[in-house]
Amino acid sequence: MGGKFVKFFTPFVRVMPEVKQPQREVSFKEKFVWTALVLIIYIIMSNIPLYGVELNESTDYFYWLRVILASQRGTLTELGIGPIVTSGLIMQLLLGSKLINVDMGDPYDRAMFTGAQKVMAVFLTMFNGIAYIMGGAFGRPESIGFQNLIFIFLQLLFAGIIIIMLDELLQKGWGLGSGVSLFIAAGVAGQIFWNSFSFIEAPGGLPRGIVIAFFVVLFDGNDATNLDDIFIRGGLPDILGIFTTIIIFSIVVWFESTRIEIPLQYAGYRGFRGTWICYCA
Repeated sequence: MGGKFVKFFTPFVRVMPEVKQPQREVSFKEKFVWTALVLIIYIIMSNIPLYGVELNESTDYFYWLRVILASQRGTLTELGIGPIVTSGLIMQLLLGSKLINVDMGDPYDRAMFTGAQKVMAVFLTMFNGIAYIMGGAFGRPESIGFQNLIFIFLQLLFAGIIIIMLDELLQKGWGLGSGVSLFIAAGVAGQIFWNSFSFIEAPGGLPRGIVIAFFVVLFDGNDATNLDDIFIRGGLPDILGIFTTIIIFSIVVWFESTRIEIPLQYAGYRGFRGTWICYCA
């Protein structure tokens, strides 16, 4: 059953573009360059709007998941890393529950499993694209027109394939880490930077960025504005939010550097003791 499931994807794996593993040792400098290039491509895609969409007539139902999915509404990264993560979870669950029989020690089976996971990510990209379009995420389908709907779908499909290839490029050893982690980290860092240093005027007359708003309140010479106005701002970055971010970041860094030594004693070897070191990460 499991073999048939993996073999089902064989014809699709053969026609899928693939990034070859490096046949030599890739230096750290070269990995850094490839990682930076992947990040730049993803950021550029995140700022290219989809052609033919009508966002004013739709609602962003995934607003609070944008950071986790590393997606930007109405751009080529509309679907973000959702298809990649979902396909990985599905394949790992099938493998862990023994519903599919794959010998990960066999290079052929491992390659087929990875290829099937990539093909499933493409299928999920197509499925999500159709669901978004028919669900009205880009406007009412009847008002957009059939040709524009097809064009929107093709944009999402090709953008999804590019994101999958970028992630594979890093995972195959050409870059640092994985594309999923990189895209999420870039999205979080971008949100923090934007909400901290944005000069765009927000409702109330103060800048959106909390750091900029803090200095404006301190040095504007207006007695009508004070720090209480920016301590808590509903729906906007505020002092409470930035302090919370700093506290959470400090806690995570502390846990990352935590080292716990647990003494062990083996009953089968009298007098033999050891230490098991646990790093929290």
